[in-house]
Amino acid sequence: MRLCIDIGNTRVKLALFSKKGKLKKLLLEKEVTIRRLEKVLKKYRVKHAILSSVRKENKRIQKFLTEQLDTFVVLDSKTNIPVVNLYQTPDTLGRDRIAAIVGAWARYPNENVLVMDAGTCITYDFVTNTGRYLGGSILPGIEMRLHALPLLTANLPLVKIGPLSSFIGDSTETSIRTGVQCGVLFETAGFILEYQERFKQIRVVITGGDTSFFESQLKNEIFAEPNLVLIGLNQILEYNVKR
Repeated sequence: MRLCIDIGNTRVKLALFSKKGKLKKLLLEKEVTIRRLEKVLKKYRVKHAILSSVRKENKRIQKFLTEQLDTFVVLDSKTNIPVVNLYQTPDTLGRDRIAAIVGAWARYPNENVLVMDAGTCITYDFVTNTGRYLGGSILPGIEMRLHALPLLTANLPLVKIGPLSSFIGDSTETSIRTGVQCGVLFETAGFILEYQERFKQIRVVITGGDTSFFESQLKNEIFAEPNLVLIGLNQILEYNVKR
């Protein structure tokens, strides 16, 4: 089995993949500890692992995994990946963006793919049908926009994401909701249209915490893949195991 460890700001994902690349088990943790990893490695007979983290580097855990496994990869800007990275500042490129684009390329090889990650931030990343990652865009996500209004104004309230009953808001709450949520949808449709005009045939893949909202609202043909980052991490791990 292969283990992919995705350490985010608030939680940790431990994903177990088979040799054939099938996701067999997904474990959600608040923290990752050596004791917990010992149990996972033993129970699932893990031989290879990759770690992607947005937090401060944990040398003890990295040392433990290096000693226990045949292959251990820490994802960073120098890690070998199966696509050509043309990003001009690779050291600043988010690990989740790298993994997501590799996951999309693995799912849809030889296609132009636009990856939309809808979470705290909304990111767009594009890989060509020849496997060249060009870059993309970073924008504030829905929750971030809703929180910005009361933070930067004197009288506007904090509104939570919710159903859109009408395009025209008839109260301050519904005006904020339709403004932010419809605005994000129009924005997304515009991004997709621009990529379609520039590259003709493209496939749009969406992932991230707000996937269900966009999937239900957008009329464009999009493909939802909630585990795209984990799929990409497994592909990167496999690529390095074979080298």
